[in-house]
Amino acid sequence: MKLLLLNYYVGIHQEVMELLDRVGVRTYTRWTEVEGRISGREPRENSHVWPGTNSAMMVVVEEHVADELVREIEALNSGTQDEGVDVYVLAVERALTAA
Repeated sequence: MKLLLLNYYVGIHQEVMELLDRVGVRTYTRWTEVEGRISGREPRENSHVWPGTNSAMMVVVEEHVADELVREIEALNSGTQDEGVDVYVLAVERALTAA
């Protein structure tokens, strides 16, 4: 299993959700407003100097789904000039779910 951490501008949340739906991700955790800088972009610190915020999301999926999700994110990033998604992929040693 893999854990993917996504960081993106809140303004593209709908595109990110559509991407998750396409690859079949149904379970995630989202932090709606986080401050910081996505690679190559201006900071978003929710201030008058650096307005706006980002969102962060965590998903845990099987390896083949993680690979597909990363490919979809690459496609999304290549199709946009202004906003994109940073994604970090980590190995999951063990997971226990509520279901």
